[in-house]
Amino acid sequence: MFDLGGVLVRIRREWVAQCAAVGIEPTARSLEPTVRAARAKALDDWQRGDLTLETCASIWAASLDDATPASTGRALLESIVEAPYDGTVDLIDELHALGLVTGCLSNTNGLHWERMIREFPALSRLRHRLASHELLLAKPEPAIYEHATSVLGLPPQRIVLFDDLAENCDGARHAGWHACQIDHEGHTAAQMRAHLTQLGVPVGSAA
Repeated sequence: MFDLGGVLVRIRREWVAQCAAVGIEPTARSLEPTVRAARAKALDDWQRGDLTLETCASIWAASLDDATPASTGRALLESIVEAPYDGTVDLIDELHALGLVTGCLSNTNGLHWERMIREFPALSRLRHRLASHELLLAKPEPAIYEHATSVLGLPPQRIVLFDDLAENCDGARHAGWHACQIDHEGHTAAQMRAHLTQLGVPVGSAA
C-alpha cells in the first residue's frame, strides 16, 4: 500500500512555493503562524470530507487578504500536486509481475484525486485505491487501517505501507502492518525497492 503525496507523487508543501506556482506573492498576513495553521486545518478538514472544496478555497483565499477571490484559493489548492516521482510506474509493474497486490491509502481530496487518476500512470495501475475524502476517514485514525485491511482481505502482517509521515507509519504498525517511512526529498522508488528487498521481496535495484 502506497501513500500518494510524498511517495508516488511529488507535491508542493510550502506556501511560498504554492504562491509562486500560480504567480502571486504571499502577503504578510498569509505568513503568520495562526493563518498558516488555519489553512492547514482547512486542508485537513477538506480531505477528510468535513469541508467542501468551495469552503476550503475561500479560507485559503482569505488567508491572503479579504479581497482575494475564492478562485485564487482553488488555484493554490490545485498547485499542491506537482508531478509523479520517477521510477514508480516501473516498481508497481514489477510488483504486479511478482503476483503481489498493490493499492494506495491516501489523505487526499476530490480535486487532487481526479487529476492524479487522469494524469499519473502509477495511480491507474494500482489494484485498490482508497482515499480519505471518499472514506470520510484519514490516516492515522485506526479505523482507516481497519477498513483497508478488510478491503485487501489479507492478514495485517502481510500488508506493507510506504508513507512519508511518521505518524501514518505508526498508525499502520499499531494496526499490525509493516510500515516504511519514505523521505519525500529523495528518490522514493529507490527507497521502496531497498525496503522491499529487506522484507524479502525480490525486486531489482533502481536504475
